[in-house]
Amino acid sequence: MPQNLKLYTVLSYCLIPIALFFGFLDIVMAVSSMGNPSVLLMVFVLACLVIYTFASFKFLKRGIEREQTQSTKLKDWIKVNAFVSLFLCSLFFINSISILVASDQVLMGYINDFMNQQAGLPAEITQKMILSILRGVSVFLLITSVIGLIHIRTTLRLVKEYEYLFE
Repeated sequence: MPQNLKLYTVLSYCLIPIALFFGFLDIVMAVSSMGNPSVLLMVFVLACLVIYTFASFKFLKRGIEREQTQSTKLKDWIKVNAFVSLFLCSLFFINSISILVASDQVLMGYINDFMNQQAGLPAEITQKMILSILRGVSVFLLITSVIGLIHIRTTLRLVKEYEYLFE
């Protein structure tokens, strides 16, 4: 197996638990979108990342590793969902970088505004706690975005390279 396929395989396995997490989150958001239809766009975008992950994994395992012929539908699913996932991972990357490079004072200002808008927050939820959660989520999204961006770029290249596998 070439070196780039080894990295691609590792990235694919890293994306599986992330996709499962986002799939669970997507189900919760889909249920909540019944009361708030504006959430439906985010439900759609997250679903695209989940679909892309499993479609590209199927392409890796059955197409590339076993050299089995794949349907053109799988290729279409990969490509369409890859472009939406590319958009989502780019947003994750930009947002996480902007939060991670921002000073604590700037973020505390936003957190203070947020906490003032929320009525009845428990006393245990402090600004420092929200700041640490925000930074932790930003690190997770940064890692997810880097893995996703590299994986998507490689997948689109491999779909072209293994074009003969699609019937």
